[in-house]
Amino acid sequence: MRSRSSRAGFGLSALLFGLAGCGDDAAPQDAGAPPADGAVVADAAVDTGPVVVPDGVQLRDHAVNIVDPAAANEIRQYVLGQSPQLYVSVAKFYEHFADEYDFIYVFSDAPVPMATAFARYTPVRRAALPSVGLPRAFADARYGDHPHLRGAVGVNFTAAGNGPTLHETLHHWATFLDARFGFGRDRDQGFGAHWGVAGIYGQHGGFDPATVRCANPAGMAPPCMPDADGVTRVSTASFGPNANGGDSLAYAPIELYLMGLVPRAEVLASVLVFDGAHFVNQDAATRRMNFEITGTHTVTMDQIIGVHGERPPATAEERAFRAAFVSFSDTPLAADRMAALERWAAVFGNDATARGLLSFETATGGRATMSTRLGPVR
Repeated sequence: MRSRSSRAGFGLSALLFGLAGCGDDAAPQDAGAPPADGAVVADAAVDTGPVVVPDGVQLRDHAVNIVDPAAANEIRQYVLGQSPQLYVSVAKFYEHFADEYDFIYVFSDAPVPMATAFARYTPVRRAALPSVGLPRAFADARYGDHPHLRGAVGVNFTAAGNGPTLHETLHHWATFLDARFGFGRDRDQGFGAHWGVAGIYGQHGGFDPATVRCANPAGMAPPCMPDADGVTRVSTASFGPNANGGDSLAYAPIELYLMGLVPRAEVLASVLVFDGAHFVNQDAATRRMNFEITGTHTVTMDQIIGVHGERPPATAEERAFRAAFVSFSDTPLAADRMAALERWAAVFGNDATARGLLSFETATGGRATMSTRLGPVR
C-alpha cells in the first residue's frame, strides 16, 4: 500500500498539533504536539530507587534506562523522521525482558532538536479488523518473534511533560475509516490517519461541533449561509486537525467505539464534516479559529457500519494491556530524567495521579487498563 503523509496543521495550530507524518497500516503513524497551554507533569515522583540489575541498566517500577548507543541513535533518527522503524530498540529491550508487553514506548535520552514529531507510532502486529478499516492482518517479522507486541511508540523526551501517549496508543485502532467519509483532510492538505475538520474533538483531532458558529447569520449555529461574495464562513473553538489535548483529554465516543470499548448506541448518530475547508486565521483574543468552507456534510454511524460492518465488542483480554517505558542512552540517564520517565509511566498506568493528566484507564472511562509495571529484568 502506498504510504500517506500528514502535512502541518492549520497555520498557528500547526505549531501546536501538526508536527509529524502519518502513514498506512505498515508505517509509522504520527502524533500531535503537547497541548497549547503546556503539558502538566506529575505532582510527585514515584521513583522507588534502583534494584540490582545488569550493568548498563537502570530499573524502576515503571521505567527502565538501557545504555546502548545504537538504540539511542535509532530513536533520535526516528523522531527526526530519518528512520521509519525501531528494530534495534525493540531487539535490545527483549534482551532484558520477556515477551509480555503489548506496547513499548521508546524515549530519547534528551530533547532532539529539529525533531519532526513529538512522538510517532509504528504498528508491529495487528489482527484483521474490517470494522475499523483494517481489512487484513499485519505483522512485521523484522521485530522478532514476540507475539504479544502490538506496536512501538518513539517519543522525543523533552521537558514539556506527559503526552501524547494516549494519542499514539489509539493509532493501533484508528483512524482508518473509508476515505469517502471525508475525514483527515481539508481543501489544502491531508492529515493522514486523523479526524481533520470533523466534529469529533478527540485524541485524533477534530473540532467540538457545539462550538461552530456562522458568519451568516452572524453568531448562529449551522446551517450557515454564504456571504455576499458566495463564500461560507464559519468559526470554531480552538482545536487541532491532528490531535487535541495531549494526555489531558479523554477518548471521544467514536474513538472508544473503534477500540471496541463502547457499542454504537453510545456514539453520536452523525458527525459534522466541513467540505472544502480553508483555515483563515485564529483570533488572538478568543482563540476561535476561522474557516472558509464550500459546505458541510454529515457522516452517520449507519453509513460507517454500512461500509465496514459493526465493530464487535472487545473481549476481556482485549481490554487489559501491558506497556513498557524505556529510554535508550549513550551513557546512564541522569537521575532527574529517570525520575521524570518513571512519573510519566506511573501516571499513564494509573499508579500515580497528576493535575490535568489522564491515565489510559481514565481516558477510556474505566473500560480498559494499561499496566506499566515492569516485570523482572534478566
